[in-house]
Amino acid sequence: MNFRRFSFDRLELRARARCTIIPREFFCCFLHAKAGCTTNNNCLCSVVNDHSVHGRAFSGMAGKDGKVESKGDIVRQGFMVKRSQNKKRFTPINYKQRWFVLTRRYLVYYDNDSERRKERGRIAIENVHVVETASLGNVGVGDVAAGSEAGSGGGGGGGIPPGLPFQVGYREAGQEYTLYLLAAREQDRVEWIRALRAVCSENPGLSGRYHAGLWSGKRWSCCRLSTRSAEGCDTCSSWSSKPPSSNTTNSTNASPSINTITNAPGGEADRRIQQQSTTTITATTITSTTTSTTGSAAETNNNPVVQSQARSTIGAPSTPIMPGGTPGTPSSKAKEKLMLRTKVVVALYPFRAIEGGDLSLEKGAEYEVLDDSQEHWWKVKDGHGSIGYIPSNYVKEKELLGLQKYEWYVGDMSRQRAESLLKQEDKEGCFVVRNSSTKGLYTLSLYTKVPHPHVKHYHIKQNTRGEFYLSEKHCCGSIPDLVNYHRHNSGGLASRLKTSPCDRPVPPTAGLSHDKWEIDPAELHLLEELGSGQFGVVRRGKWRGSIDVAVKMMKEGTMSEDDFIEEAKVMTKLQHQNLVQLYGVCSKDRPIYIVTEYMRHGSLLNYLRRHEASLSSNVGLLLDMCIQVCKGMAYLERHNYIHRDLAARNCLVGSENVVKVADFGLARYVLDDQYTSSGGTKFPIKWAPPEVLNYTRFSSKSDVWAYGVLMWEVFTCGKMPYGRLKNTEVVERVQRGIILEKPKACYKEVYEVMRKCWAHCPEVRPSFRILKEQLINVSQGLIND
Repeated sequence: MNFRRFSFDRLELRARARCTIIPREFFCCFLHAKAGCTTNNNCLCSVVNDHSVHGRAFSGMAGKDGKVESKGDIVRQGFMVKRSQNKKRFTPINYKQRWFVLTRRYLVYYDNDSERRKERGRIAIENVHVVETASLGNVGVGDVAAGSEAGSGGGGGGGIPPGLPFQVGYREAGQEYTLYLLAAREQDRVEWIRALRAVCSENPGLSGRYHAGLWSGKRWSCCRLSTRSAEGCDTCSSWSSKPPSSNTTNSTNASPSINTITNAPGGEADRRIQQQSTTTITATTITSTTTSTTGSAAETNNNPVVQSQARSTIGAPSTPIMPGGTPGTPSSKAKEKLMLRTKVVVALYPFRAIEGGDLSLEKGAEYEVLDDSQEHWWKVKDGHGSIGYIPSNYVKEKELLGLQKYEWYVGDMSRQRAESLLKQEDKEGCFVVRNSSTKGLYTLSLYTKVPHPHVKHYHIKQNTRGEFYLSEKHCCGSIPDLVNYHRHNSGGLASRLKTSPCDRPVPPTAGLSHDKWEIDPAELHLLEELGSGQFGVVRRGKWRGSIDVAVKMMKEGTMSEDDFIEEAKVMTKLQHQNLVQLYGVCSKDRPIYIVTEYMRHGSLLNYLRRHEASLSSNVGLLLDMCIQVCKGMAYLERHNYIHRDLAARNCLVGSENVVKVADFGLARYVLDDQYTSSGGTKFPIKWAPPEVLNYTRFSSKSDVWAYGVLMWEVFTCGKMPYGRLKNTEVVERVQRGIILEKPKACYKEVYEVMRKCWAHCPEVRPSFRILKEQLINVSQGLIND
């Protein structure tokens, strides 16, 4: 075959679409020919990575220059938040999540990680001259002290989303620019910095100094210098290295090439490399040598990347499937940490230690973290030297605290829930600040009684100088300063900011105490019955007379005791704001008790029916309830859990209209996301998809079908699906592809999402992650934030 006669352009288009029509052998030959290679088909020239030559399928990424880069060339990829570079004057500052792909030649970022992603920009690696940590705190003059530490956080402050910031300085068309990025975790930031430095280490003109802070339009936040081109106030880390010659390299564990290091999070190789003194990374190999001065140099530069602790996981995924390691049941395995300085946290909520070994928390106080290897409980030391365990979700790292220390900040609370909370307070000038539906922005929600009781929503904007404002006439250097200003001046608002909601609930802890699984029934004071379900009677209770709990008592003969304990084991491994939290079990006596957090408004089904008059017209709140359930299910899906009985009756409503998924007693952990139940298992017919009706086969996609029915329940305020039809009639309708009709109070865009959940083929149904994104987009389109 004369491969030169084929159109290269057509082949490249097919390569971009990852078309499988082109034979592997022919495509390799095409690449050889385009590069000018004249060797035979067995050539292993550098155009094609040796992972994909002739023996394996090739999948490419075409860049703007038209040259194809193979997947083997990818050094690292993952999601990060990018700060706008504002190359043009008078453009707004914003933060957007992008999918970053690092190769030896480019750092490219896309709008998403899908097959049809669009490239949003790229930086040539040869132009990079700075890769350092950054401080993105509020950049108003005087906000950041001179000489601030390069590694300081500030990812959650002022208009900045949560994250760990670092910067990439580069030159383009004779100008110098800085790309500021926020990684989700410290480990991600460290590994991105390592990977970038690895591919840039031979660049000419690497800078010796840099600015850790931001340019505010008037001065640098880190050193207050008023000239943008002023020399950096911090010394750059010494990370450029020449590749050693083969006869002088002292390598105790030579690592494979960068191309092949794509899935090596942790493991024995990691531990061996961590014991070595430094890591020298060339274009194709990672070679370990022993140097005594590198670690101290990094410490001198306040740099979190200590070369003596370098690892060979440059291509490791940024976000593991499970917290703590490989896919599986969430565990409390020790996490690998890069502890370069003392970790200090601030208490967001008070906590009273009841069990021995725990430590009480005082809101606003600081604590030194001694051990954070367990996911839900950390060992800390307070200011008096006392040591004990605290719930990790009650504290926030001091560097990343941001707005969370303020009573008026409510985080990701939706517009609908904010309105409900403020109306419940019923106080003129009552307000909250929340994360806007537009990522990286904030919204102020304000309750006023003039001319009638209602809630107004104001976007907090930011000008090119980094100042925040609600009205352009009144700008402040930070959001707290802006709130303080409007406490004394309405400044164009419907009212002055007078108060924020009080007595807000604290989040549940994973267990009532550190490492407390078994609960003594004598410590429980049982109160009124809340209801009964598939697994038993539920009663409200008090643990040790102080903590409200729900106690579920197993019905005799309805389920084996082992299965009931298994339910508890599943629930205790999971923690999410939209999942009912397990506190523990009483398994030594009979009947067995399971103790969970108490949700004051009971089941979602009964709540919808009780409040139908007010809810039927509040479509925004109904949609928000669906989104909350979807978030909880997306968490279960991400951790490979199947609910099997998702319905409005198995969701609970708490204070502030928080909805949580409950009763996943039939949930089972599966690796292949699918299993067939044993004969005789009962399941709710009206919530079951065809594959469950036909084969009793459950998966996350059968949960998606049930979720569509739950959405229908919500928008009908608790009506029974399929009305009075018998189960046999329901089965017949489902088999024929007849689905539930659109509820009267439901937008057609929302109903379209329901219809996608009811696709006959499981593979066609969207995942909960995609459903969540679609519903949030629908909410943004239908309801102004």
